[in-house]
Formats: sequence, structure tokens, C-alpha cells
Amino acid sequence: MPEPERENSRRSSLLRELQEALGYFFRDGELLKAALRHSSFAHERGETDSNERLEFLGDAVLGATVAKQLYEAYPDESEGELTQLRAKLVCKKALARWAAELELGRLLVCGKSMLGHIPSSVYADALEAVLGAVFLDGGYEAVERVVRRHLFLDADVFLREDDLDVKSRLQVLLQARDMGLPQYELLSVTGPSHSPLFRVRLRVGNLDCLGLGSSRKRAERSAAELALHSLEETECP
Repeated sequence: MPEPERENSRRSSLLRELQEALGYFFRDGELLKAALRHSSFAHERGETDSNERLEFLGDAVLGATVAKQLYEAYPDESEGELTQLRAKLVCKKALARWAAELELGRLLVCGKSMLGHIPSSVYADALEAVLGAVFLDGGYEAVERVVRRHLFLDADVFLREDDLDVKSRLQVLLQARDMGLPQYELLSVTGPSHSPLFRVRLRVGNLDCLGLGSSRKRAERSAAELALHSLEETECP
């Protein structure tokens, strides 16, 4: 096989592997190729067809998608807390790490001026461009599935556990596994008024945990700790 044909075959194989890793297969393969074309490559050829416009679109779609998923995962968090969590999940460092896991470097087309010293931000931008391409090809729900599959499965990598209380950490894990949100039910309040004992039941999926505490909030945290411990002992499906 001539070298150009061998290289085209290799690149086609890598593009298939990338789509398998994303969990999304493009109907219009040219969109994916465009997302992987850095501006330096286009500029060296006097062209304007690069991934910058797709990056612009992907950045907006990613922000909206993560905001929606955080809004659903953390019903008790304030706007400020949600904003901080979103910033951690969509920062350049987090996106560069995701791009590295997808091995975008094998497919990113850059100009000669970039060879040998491509900054991590370029890979992060390329990932945003890929998400923009997914949006154009498959719509918002397709992007949402890709983001949920990747960012929320690895959310604990980007969100330090001490930034979240146990109920929020439980919700991250449940969100990652598409298990829905936990339901807390107050079963009873017993004991004297100066020293009450609250009993709360947490239900989600096949989990049914009982929490006890001197307040409803503490009882809910107790139940969440039991559920979190149970989930962390099992492998992700």
C-alpha cells in the first residue's frame, strides 16, 4: 500500500477509535475533521478553515450542559457554589486532561510552527471544538450524553472532596451512574425537645439507607454517608 493510502487508513482508524471513546459516531465526518484542524495549519496555507468557530460553539454548549447537570445534581447548592463547581469542571486544566484521555494529540492537525511544543490549552480548545461538532451533528442531547459519560464519571478528579459535603458527593456519583436523585423521607422524631432523635430514610435505585441524627440535616447526612460508602465499594457499571 502506498504511503499516502497507509496514512489515510491509519487516520481513519484513529477517528473511529476517537468516536468510540466519545460514545458518539458522527453522521457528517467532515465536522469532526474540522474540529481537529488547528488555526496554525490553516494560516500556513493561507486558509481560514480552522476549528476556532467550532471551539466558540463548543465552549458555549459545554458551559450550558455542565450548568444543567450541576443544577440537577445539586438542588441545595447556591448559585455561587454551582458557579465554582462549573468552573472546575470546564477549566482548561480539566479539559486538557480529558483531551489527553481521548488521545486527541494523535489526530490534531497543526502547522509546522507548532510541532514539538503544543501547549495543553490547544488540546483543551480542540476538545471544545469537538463538542461543538457533536452539537451541530447530533444536537444538544448528544453533547449532554458525551459530557455525562466523561466529565461526570471523573468528577471526583476535578472536585476535591472537601469542597463538597457528603450529600453533594453522593449526588455526583449518582449523576455519573444515571441513577437519579436521592429521596429523603423523615420517618420520625423522638426523644425530648431538648435532645431529639431524627430518623431519615434515603432511597435511590436499589439503595435504602436509614440515617439518625440530632437534626434532620444530620440524619440526612448520616443516610448519605451510608449510601456513598455502599456505592464506592462497587464498581461503576
